[in-house]
This record gives sequence, structure tokens and C-alpha cells, in this order.
Amino acid sequence: MRMYRKLLLKEFLPFLLLGVVFFSLILVLADIFANLWQYLNREIPFSQAIYVSLLYVPKAVSYSLPIGAMFAAAFSLGNLGSRNELIAVFGAGVPLFRFIIPILVAAVILSVGGFLFEDIIVIPFLKERNNLSKELLDIQDVKSRSQAAVIAEQGEVVYYSDYYNDETKTLAGLTVIIQEADGTFVKRIDAERAVWVEDVEIWEMEACRVFTEEQPGEVIQKTFNKYREERLVEPPETFRLDTRDLEEMTNTEAIQWIGSQKRAGLPYKAHQAKLYQRYTIAFTPILVILFAGALGGRFRRNVLLMSLLVSLALSSGWYIFRMIATLLSELGYISPLFGAAVPYALFLSFGFWLFRHAKT
Repeated sequence: MRMYRKLLLKEFLPFLLLGVVFFSLILVLADIFANLWQYLNREIPFSQAIYVSLLYVPKAVSYSLPIGAMFAAAFSLGNLGSRNELIAVFGAGVPLFRFIIPILVAAVILSVGGFLFEDIIVIPFLKERNNLSKELLDIQDVKSRSQAAVIAEQGEVVYYSDYYNDETKTLAGLTVIIQEADGTFVKRIDAERAVWVEDVEIWEMEACRVFTEEQPGEVIQKTFNKYREERLVEPPETFRLDTRDLEEMTNTEAIQWIGSQKRAGLPYKAHQAKLYQRYTIAFTPILVILFAGALGGRFRRNVLLMSLLVSLALSSGWYIFRMIATLLSELGYISPLFGAAVPYALFLSFGFWLFRHAKT
């Protein structure tokens, strides 16, 4: 059995390396030519343009891992089938599933390693690339916005500002409503301006009026030149115009950011759907190798071509089905977790079904 596994890995690993390098090169070249005209128009030095594209290499490798794994599995099993070596393996009483266990283990390693590679290396490189590209192309990333509304503390504190200035971290024309969890009115604050005090992390309001209900039906108004309310501690980042991309956040950063969006009462399900899809995409190599492995012994003629085409068709079906599920999650028709888990579970079950009915 050890000899058969060495035989399979000897076929699989070179094709895997070749596939990842080949598809990564195509993606990097596509990125270069897609942005080349913009760099030429702004007369950006060639060395800087190439450096921006080189920063895209880790992302290209991340994209290439699943498709490289699929081609490697299809080519290796197809080659063995075309040389009739699979007949010898099956004739020795070795089931197909046991035979491909080495490349399934490789798929698990690729999936876990790919997820860590994405989180530790790809995302920082991609973020640096995007920032450098914006700087070279003079693209301004404006985070100030008008009509900034935030719901904090599970709806107990509501902010509404006419304008948030991110450079000075100030809120102009601020109205704050504070209420109990059951909706009982506690306090209203109207301020001409609020400034974020970095040292104590609290909003300090200027020229404000504070309305409180001392007795049922009796509202008292007080005026202050400067006023601080201990519950007004929502950080300025919450009020920013959301220009951040989930692709530029690590897993921990994405979870924290989605949590802040949820607490602020802002839309978050679309981002949550993309985060969950990040996990299923990381484990795509398991699916594609499962498909290619199940089809390895099914064809008797044109083995290499047929196994490759059918594996490609099934993998394309997975990507399309996943995209549809993600879209439905973002629109709110299904939950983000359901949209991420169910398509993967269905195609994984289908892969095992193919093995159950595979010819050995």
C-alpha cells in the first residue's frame, strides 16, 4: 500500500506545484495589464508599477490553490488511468478511497494552510497593495460623512449628527436619545458640536441642551457650554463613511468589525455572509480533490480529458451555487451561516456519493 501511495504522490505533487505557479502567473499578468494603462496615464515609474503587482502575488497564489489542486488530482489520476496503472491498483484489491487518501490528506493540509496563509500573509500584502495603488493613482479615501446615525448599546443610545468630520473627530449638529431597554425615555441631548476626547475616550459636547424627565409628563431643560455624558463612548470609527473592504481584514479584525456594525444598528449581514464564505472557500481544495478522485476510475476512454472536464464542471457548479447562496444571504432571504454551510455540505455529500458509486 505504501508503494501505491508513493506512486500517487509522485504524480500529484509536481502537478500541484506546476498548477499553482501557472495559474498564479496568469492572475498576476492579468492584474498588471488591467492596471497598466492607469499607471502609464499618470507617468508612474515602471519599478513602482511592478512592485504593486508583485504585492498581488500572495493573493494570486491563494486563488490558485483550489484550481491547482483540482488540476493536479485530475491529471495525476488521469495519467495513471491512461497508462492502465489504476487497473493494477484495483486488481490488487485496493479501494479507490483508500488509494487517494494521500491526496485527501494533502487537501486538508492545503485548506488549513491556505486559510492561515490568507490570514497571516495575503491580507497584509493585499492591504499594502491597495493603499499604495491609491497613493500612486491619487485616489482619496474620504471617511467623513453627513447624516451619521448610530444605534449603540442594544438600542438604548441613539446618535444622529448632521456631519461627522473624521480629520478632527467631531460631530456637528448632534442629537442623542438615551432610553431604557424597555423604551422608557431617560434623556435627550442636543449639541451644536461634539469633540472626541482621546485621553478618556468620551464625547464632549459644546453649546448643548439636556432634556430630562424629572416627573412623569414633566420635561426639564438645562443648558451647558460643555457637557459630558458617561454613556456616550461610541468610538469615532463607528461614525465613519464605511469604505473598508472585508478582504483587507484578518479573521479577527473582521469579526470585531462586524460586531461593531451590529451593535451600532448598521447593516452587517452582507459582511457576515462574506466572512462565513471565507471559511468554506478555504476548504475548497477538499471538494475539488474529492470530485477529481471520485472520477479517477470512472472513465475507460480519454481518461485524462474526461476526468478533467467533469471535475471542472462540478467545481464550476460549486462556485456558481456558492455565489447564489451568498447573494441570497446578502439580500436577507437566508441566514449568512445557512448560505455558507449548506452549499458546501451538499457538494461534500455529493462527492462522497460519487465515491460510493465509483468504479474500482
